[in-house]
Amino acid sequence: MPELSINSQICTRCGMCVTACPIGIVRLADGEYPTYVAEGASRCILCGHCYAACPTGALVVSDERLDPNIQPLCEADDARIEPEKLGAYLRMRRSIRSYREEPVERPVIEHLMDIVRYAPSSSNSQAVRWLVIYDTGEVRRLTGFAVDWMRSMVSSKSPLTSYFSFEDIIRAWDNGDDPICRMAPHLVVAYAHRDAVAAKTDAIIALSHLDIAAPAFGLGTCWAGFFQMAAAQWEPLRVGLNLPPEHLSIYAMMLGYPLFHYLRPPKRKPVDITWRT
Repeated sequence: MPELSINSQICTRCGMCVTACPIGIVRLADGEYPTYVAEGASRCILCGHCYAACPTGALVVSDERLDPNIQPLCEADDARIEPEKLGAYLRMRRSIRSYREEPVERPVIEHLMDIVRYAPSSSNSQAVRWLVIYDTGEVRRLTGFAVDWMRSMVSSKSPLTSYFSFEDIIRAWDNGDDPICRMAPHLVVAYAHRDAVAAKTDAIIALSHLDIAAPAFGLGTCWAGFFQMAAAQWEPLRVGLNLPPEHLSIYAMMLGYPLFHYLRPPKRKPVDITWRT
């Protein structure tokens, strides 16, 4: 169960932790230091807002579920990005469909995923788990199951064949190409327990963080939609993923070093905003 520790030597009793707590379980009585309300510890979602908002760092939340490794401290000013720089960075983000053959070093992926774990989740449940299919040969093997699923869709005359060119994809695969995972060296799969109600949304949010953060490491990504469609419907691929019992894949993302770099952002449609005042 979470524990709230206060360094009385630096706590100013400003009440910022009380204000920051999203579920109102931190109290500050007159003449006392911050503490949980009655049964507040059992309701704590370990979001860390109280700790993050404390001006002096006097407050710490401890729990066996939290990573025991001490995170490097950073000042709020150091984490700010000028809007112009952030805008330029995001506009240059592209879906990468051509990759170099060389693998990404595992410490690089670990560093990237360490950032991704800070993505928001419903009630800070952090229910999303990750499967990194690092071996490129295994990526190709599993992609073959996705192709088999497409063959079944074609043979059964599934309505999906009216929307997707499965026959062209199958033909390209048989000729040695990979239109599904684009010859990416790695595949990252977000998954969660089937009973995690908000996990689908949480996984998409987390994958979006991965998608945005990857270019800072010189990496490229692309949402593996066809792979996920197959994973959701084709038993051989589900078995091949070998996820823990009662867990389901939510979405997959290609990962690797881009074969080439884009030099300028493309044009986009004007933003469509409805203002209600």
